[in-house]
Amino acid sequence: MVRIVNDEVAVVENVDIFTPIHDDPIIQGKIIACNATNDVFAMGVTNILSLQAFLAYPDNLPEHIVANVLKGMNSFMTDLGSKLSGGQTITNPCPVFGGIALGVTHPRNVVYSSGAHPGDIAVLTKPLGIQSAMRSYRDLKDEKREMLLAEFDELALLRMQENAVRIMTQSNFEVAQAMNKVGVNAATDITGFGLLGHASNVSSLSGVDVVINRVPVIKGTLELANFFGHKLSTGYGAETAGGMLVFMEPEKVDQFQELLADQGLPCWTVGKATKHDGSPRATLAQDVQFIETEFP
Repeated sequence: MVRIVNDEVAVVENVDIFTPIHDDPIIQGKIIACNATNDVFAMGVTNILSLQAFLAYPDNLPEHIVANVLKGMNSFMTDLGSKLSGGQTITNPCPVFGGIALGVTHPRNVVYSSGAHPGDIAVLTKPLGIQSAMRSYRDLKDEKREMLLAEFDELALLRMQENAVRIMTQSNFEVAQAMNKVGVNAATDITGFGLLGHASNVSSLSGVDVVINRVPVIKGTLELANFFGHKLSTGYGAETAGGMLVFMEPEKVDQFQELLADQGLPCWTVGKATKHDGSPRATLAQDVQFIETEFP
């Protein structure tokens, strides 16, 4: 949600709540904070004022776990020069955690998902494949372990999981900074609806077609997704605390990539926006290329 307060101030707020994805409570806390701040960064906001926690969990969950989730959230926010400022706790049969992020910026810096133009290049800032990597994380810990290891090497699976955790705990702050500096037309974060799901939202709101011709994925997750029946190869694999899909004029791409590279962060040109033919839509190109990669 964005509110233009006056000619100098815009306030952006986002709420994200989901079930835990990692057993380490500190890591889980960082993932919560990253996921909650993603939508704020996607709107070009770099000043996150605060994050409030939402914690719902059963009575028998040890308090030290909850304390460490909060510690992880606060650590993430401290790195952004902000803080965990409070929140709400309720009893629930199963754990559900989340956060409410509040940011402020100048109205001229606000980026919407509705501003892509024909000819814009689409740039993605994190590889995909988190859903499958983290499914393997869970399966290695239960009765499905032997079935999984009959098809995949355990060290390779652990490497995918490590990449997924780095992705989910890497702030998109630097991306928002780069968006401000070069000036972009539209952006969205990539989370539960997958690359094509979120690109379709930009497409319909902007009145353009979006064609994706390159898709970076965590090395090994494409095969893993097919094994699990996940939709990564069709563009609809679910992500958590994923990257930004940013639309900009072609002449701005090099500067955008250089700004992120200076921060040790990668990004990939993955497609373009075109004049729509009929109802605006986002699609994978027939010759789409999947790029297997890792995340720093």
